[in-house]
Amino acid sequence: MDTKRALELALSVGAEYAEVREERVLKTEIVVSEGLRISRRILGGFGVRVLVDGSWGFSSVNSEKDLEWAIRNAVKLAGIQRGKVKLAEIKPVRDVVRSRMKRKPSEVPLEEKIELVKGLHSSLPADAVSRKVVKYSDFSGFKRLVTSEGTEIEWELTGVSFVADLAVSSGGRSAWLFDVSGSIERGFEAVDEILERIDQSIRGQLECFLRGKRPKLGKAPVLMAPYFAGMVAHEALGHLAEADQLPSTPLAKKLGEQIAPEFVSLSDGNVENGHGNDIYDEEGVPVRKVEILKDGIFNEPLVDRERAYGLGVSPNGHARAESYAFEPMVRMRNTYFEPGDYTFEELLAEVRRGYYLVRPGPGQTGLDSSFTVGVMEGYVIENGEIGEPIFNATASGRALDALPGIRGLGKELDFENTYCGRGQVVRVSMGGPHVLFERGIRVV
Repeated sequence: MDTKRALELALSVGAEYAEVREERVLKTEIVVSEGLRISRRILGGFGVRVLVDGSWGFSSVNSEKDLEWAIRNAVKLAGIQRGKVKLAEIKPVRDVVRSRMKRKPSEVPLEEKIELVKGLHSSLPADAVSRKVVKYSDFSGFKRLVTSEGTEIEWELTGVSFVADLAVSSGGRSAWLFDVSGSIERGFEAVDEILERIDQSIRGQLECFLRGKRPKLGKAPVLMAPYFAGMVAHEALGHLAEADQLPSTPLAKKLGEQIAPEFVSLSDGNVENGHGNDIYDEEGVPVRKVEILKDGIFNEPLVDRERAYGLGVSPNGHARAESYAFEPMVRMRNTYFEPGDYTFEELLAEVRRGYYLVRPGPGQTGLDSSFTVGVMEGYVIENGEIGEPIFNATASGRALDALPGIRGLGKELDFENTYCGRGQVVRVSMGGPHVLFERGIRVV
């Protein structure tokens, strides 16, 4: 049974709306540690979602021959109880989305990939390192979306990723240094830049591990580098603006209210080389920039078609899924503070004594906008200059309390391509400008 016949079947057995998402990718993975490990596998299948009497039903299978079963199972699951789901209207789309990569991983010999991974492994520092692992992965393939409303979209899928993972120990203390970087828009033409970013990150983390001291200033201004500021934008604010989470957050009744200074804006959407970039989302909705905060006002949430209808807003392209095997859900793409008027040097000069936080580590967040995150690379600021490194530090606060304490934002934007794991792992970018918090962030 092909996808169009599957849709016809879904409608004939009670679905008011149906969609079939098909995906097929070849994944390559190369790991260098004590030795070399290489794997290649083909993954793919079909995800079926139907709407019956206002309730969703979802089922996924690996083979086209099982599509009929998937349709009937999804309809059965949706029919267990009546719901209230309605979808915002969209125009059906027919399109083919091609990769923008100039040199795709499928065009690169395996031997060249292996040499790159070995080269990164050998170039990373060895001081105090007890274990060093470098992993490369890529994927090439396609995905398709076909809906009962007439949408037919095919995407060419391709991407590359490098991960560095180092265990270090010295002077009776130990730590884990980690960095990941990749791209879905630039291929092997950008590998040198990707590897350089990883190398710089690991070396900065290692310097803080070897020379850093525990922070002692207590309450002090905090200047965040783009990646760290982007993490706060993503984890402590962006998740609150995802419409399926919104009712459980402090933002639930603040739409249209001022929650930050007028010079502070926060956006989500496509950016240059963004890891979350796309033209359409998993529902066939065109992706557009969402101004979550506009001039300090909570302006617009991130929505899928279901939440767009419920909130009475236009769909904005934020229904995403890890793969065909998962239902679409509301997710961020590339979340960032909009740039301001300060140079980096001017922001530094505003701080007599404080901290410069460069790279975030593991942490946790809450739907009340609270966050606690490890500082993998950070420094003391003394009289407007970057001083000694800090180690074994955490930064914490409540984003809604910290927003009013923003003193200034840098002019330049920068992003790190990484991942978000809220139930499903999707590609995102975190970044923006440098952001100076005069108060509201505690480093201990």
